[in-house]
Amino acid sequence: MRAEFNNSIRLLTLTTAPETIGGFFQKQLALLAENGFAIHAASSPGPGLSAFERIPGVTVHGIPMERAPHVTRDLVSLYRIYRLILELRPDIVHAHTPKAGLLAMAAAWAARVPIRLYTIHGLPLLTRTGFWRKIIENAERASCSLATAVYVVSPSVQNVALQLGLCNPGKSATLGYGSCAGVDLERFDPAAVEPAKADAVRQQFDIPANAKLLTFFGRLAKDKGIPMLAEAWATLAREYPDLYLLLAGAPDQTDPVADSVMQPLLTHERVRHSNGWIKATPAVYATTTICVLPTLREGLSQVALESAAMGVPLVGTRVPGMVDPVVDGVTGLLVPSGDTAAFIEAIRRVLEDDEFRRSASKAAREHVTSRFSDQCVNQMWLEEYRRLATQLQGSGYPSGVESET
Repeated sequence: MRAEFNNSIRLLTLTTAPETIGGFFQKQLALLAENGFAIHAASSPGPGLSAFERIPGVTVHGIPMERAPHVTRDLVSLYRIYRLILELRPDIVHAHTPKAGLLAMAAAWAARVPIRLYTIHGLPLLTRTGFWRKIIENAERASCSLATAVYVVSPSVQNVALQLGLCNPGKSATLGYGSCAGVDLERFDPAAVEPAKADAVRQQFDIPANAKLLTFFGRLAKDKGIPMLAEAWATLAREYPDLYLLLAGAPDQTDPVADSVMQPLLTHERVRHSNGWIKATPAVYATTTICVLPTLREGLSQVALESAAMGVPLVGTRVPGMVDPVVDGVTGLLVPSGDTAAFIEAIRRVLEDDEFRRSASKAAREHVTSRFSDQCVNQMWLEEYRRLATQLQGSGYPSGVESET
């Protein structure tokens, strides 16, 4: 395919974890490659990164990075990213997630990359205090300062970032309604899930066919509100003998939940745990009554987008990153963060109000379709990269690779 630029623009995109880059950016980077960009993707090695090797025009690079701070290993990762940038000479470096953001922005600045982009996917500092909050806050400020442009995945989180003074307002933006890659409306479509596959989920986890099911998707972490979910479940399980809870996610050792909370939850006779990520997530949503997410912080909740696309009402918390994809009282219910009593009452309402559950299901699908489809979001990002590329070439800066013929 002929590129639209005088020279093909070389883009290096980085995330800390391979699950992030593999889970969000396959379609987007493939679209960019189809439109003349030379794409390089880097993260810690893993299946998520390896999936890109099958995409024409995309080259992958494994660089170990850790989410938790580790001075020695972080310096090694920084050096490896710097060496990769010197080797590739990218025109654009785009980093996602806090650790990759800090390391990549520092390396790209040192290597004089002309366009350095950092996307804020969430603000871990919001649930930290004292020394660690200061460390994380200063790291975010450094990433934003070293970047030439900063994107935030939701308007609500952008407002918080600006209020905290993390970034210069003049170089901070949220594209469209937000999101880094949107949600795949063809994959997450209730009409596309065969009933047998939804039934198979119940059989796999030994959940009766007529039981109502609460499902939590995400890291089993304090930040995701697992302690509040455990407290709420203790009450709901007594009130609703036919109610089950599925925990679809893996424990997060960087933000562990106390054993005194986790053990009673995991050993309850009507709690099921996937003990890791579930690949057939649309089938899980298809058999779920309510999606529950009592999170303490989000960037733009992908779980909220997916559950909405599947027409599953969500009960969550009214925090930045949740108020954008969930319309409270219309597509689901949001309660104050940490308010267990309100969380229980909201779940009761959705369980018992069949009319609301049906209307919320329809409204949720319509809401996410109009704002967050992956086709629309990825096209929006393509246009943004094109704008940046045009500016770069208009400045006379030589791009990294020769034009296609």
